[in-house]
Amino acid sequence: MAALLVLATSAYSSPAQGIIASGVVSGSGSGPYTYSLSFSDGAGATSSIGYIWYAWTPGNFYLPSAPSSPVAPSGWTANVSGNSVQFSANSSANYITAGSTLSGFSYQASFTPSQLATQPNGGLSVAYAAGVFSSPSENFTVSGPAVPEPSTLTLALCCAAGLLPRLRKR
Repeated sequence: MAALLVLATSAYSSPAQGIIASGVVSGSGSGPYTYSLSFSDGAGATSSIGYIWYAWTPGNFYLPSAPSSPVAPSGWTANVSGNSVQFSANSSANYITAGSTLSGFSYQASFTPSQLATQPNGGLSVAYAAGVFSSPSENFTVSGPAVPEPSTLTLALCCAAGLLPRLRKR
């Protein structure tokens, strides 16, 4: 009985990985802002990625406002859908395969990189093996853009401004 339990546990703890999606976004410009994306499928994946719905999960659109001018790399198409972007491979030859990364995805928007970085669930997305709603699929979070930290000079000026009234009283 114990051997059967160990066998069942070890078989259950190592399921096939399907899609192992990840992504990175970076913003540039001064309005409208251009957001560049790259997407990957992990080395342990057993399914390729043929469709990505960025900043969306069923029934939810996560970008701060509607994007515009979506661009996809060769072999893919891009479409805006509400406050999200859909990226679709034109054929299985263009899928993102296990262990690979594809860049060249982008869109423009009026919101700043800081607004995107602080948007609740702003990077939540879904990757599908083929077309939308195909199986397998995986929810994942696109990382970035990083919220800029105050520069050293800005911090020094703020500290100096705070100390100035104390120095004048002496």
